Amino acid sequence: MPTIKHIIETHGGRILERWAEEAQKTASARGLSQPELMNIMPTFLASLVEVNVRQPSGRQVELVESHLASRLRQGFDLPELQSEFALLSRCIFQAWAAVPPEQRCDPLEVDRILEIVHASTVLVSDRFVRHLLDDAQSEKRFFRLIRQAFTGEPSDALRRFPTLADRLHAAMPIVMEALGAATAAILLHEPTTEKLVMTASAGIADESLTHYVRSLSPSSFAGTIASRDVPTSLLDAETTELDVTDTLRHSGIHALLGVRIPLQRRLLGVMYVGLREQRPFSAREKQRFEAIAHHLALLIENVELYGMLHDQIEALQEEQRMREVFSSILVHDLRGPLSAARVAAQLVNRSIDDPRSNRWMSTVLRSLDRSERMVSDLLDAQRVKAGDRLPLSRERCDILDIVRDVVAELSQQHGDRFVVVAPEGPTTGNFGREELRRALWNLASNALKYGSADPVRFTVRSRPDLVEVEVHNEGPPIPADEQATLFEPFTRARHERASPGGWGLGLAVVRGVAEAHGGSVDVDSTPGRGTSFTMRLPVGDEGPPENAEGRAPVTPGR
Repeated sequence: MPTIKHIIETHGGRILERWAEEAQKTASARGLSQPELMNIMPTFLASLVEVNVRQPSGRQVELVESHLASRLRQGFDLPELQSEFALLSRCIFQAWAAVPPEQRCDPLEVDRILEIVHASTVLVSDRFVRHLLDDAQSEKRFFRLIRQAFTGEPSDALRRFPTLADRLHAAMPIVMEALGAATAAILLHEPTTEKLVMTASAGIADESLTHYVRSLSPSSFAGTIASRDVPTSLLDAETTELDVTDTLRHSGIHALLGVRIPLQRRLLGVMYVGLREQRPFSAREKQRFEAIAHHLALLIENVELYGMLHDQIEALQEEQRMREVFSSILVHDLRGPLSAARVAAQLVNRSIDDPRSNRWMSTVLRSLDRSERMVSDLLDAQRVKAGDRLPLSRERCDILDIVRDVVAELSQQHGDRFVVVAPEGPTTGNFGREELRRALWNLASNALKYGSADPVRFTVRSRPDLVEVEVHNEGPPIPADEQATLFEPFTRARHERASPGGWGLGLAVVRGVAEAHGGSVDVDSTPGRGTSFTMRLPVGDEGPPENAEGRAPVTPGR
């Protein structure tokens, strides 16, 4: 009686011929040579009659796995792989059905062969899914390595800050490894010239030393890539009519795959990889290359954004430095003329008896005093910003007297707007009279400027080894998120910015004076309770300790 082995041996050539006719119609099989298309199928077909079992043998499993590996390299997807084994089953059944009935073998033999082929299909599906999982993990690893190439520390002895070109040069070998390529290159787009400039390259066709600049014209391979939102491939770099570098054309590289960065949106550049062999790139290779290009686009944009921010910070720092230099020059240049004008005004005021002229000269002297305070505030704010302790001219004095002097001076201009609450205990200590006077004047001026029309209240409290001075005003509170930075030089709250004038120096000087005495200052500002600034000043003879650099320690939370 005929056997399935006899049918396959007799009609095997026709089975494989029919199989090849149908198999070459799939998208991924196009362009494959006959041996590449057939691959393990002749050997696999012959192995089906060697054992009398219904599951693939060890040899057949090896053949299936070898076939899967080849098809993955050629870019086959899972449905195409499954269709190849389903097609083989159909061709075997057709060969059996074409035999005259009297020459056919037992149908159970055919069923056993078809079960082995089906089990091989299941095996190939399982291995393919495992490959996809492994491939996804591998892709994550390449993304991580590329990200590290962009964010890693510079390794050269000078510790030079890496440029974008440095980062891309470090990333190119990783791109090569991810695609199994022999070369890789990236050209960045210069918006001002509308040119693509060779920026980084690696591999056997290292073009990094080539000054290669091309327009966006599709006459070049780079320009063609930039004009498309899908990957662009070439079969042979050596014979292509498109413009490529001479280094690349004569390097032994044939197949090229290029991609726009990014595929859509603003053009950042183009990237391509090359293979030694002349073959089409698989769909999976193109997908991976697109994913890498998308990842690189994000990293390039981040570097560009960081560079812009770095430049802006440097510009702001330079502006700040110039402002400080200007302020320093202004302070030193103004102090001399102001002192001379004040002395002259005092002499004139003493030499005349006319009451009206005396009032005018008193106004001049008050204005000069205010100008001198502003100059001193500016100089002290610079010291505070530098972390230096303000110098004090200490003497034995009563803080309550200083408060009353400040109130008397401000009352000449603002009238009866102040209330002084005196303590029962002593308020005398070793203080810097003029510095405290200026600090309290600043607090009172702020209360008048930004508070309501209600009286400004000075409250002096006597504590053990401590004197407190609180300046309180009613009115809208200072936002909580701004209170922590109020005492920084050149800082103004939002409600202050709407008011004309003011450099944001007064509170910085208040803090500097308090800390120079070894004390502190804080603010309490809430809706319904108004705003209170409280200075706490030790009455001892010694100021705060200095650090090794001769500077006062920084108060936590400032």
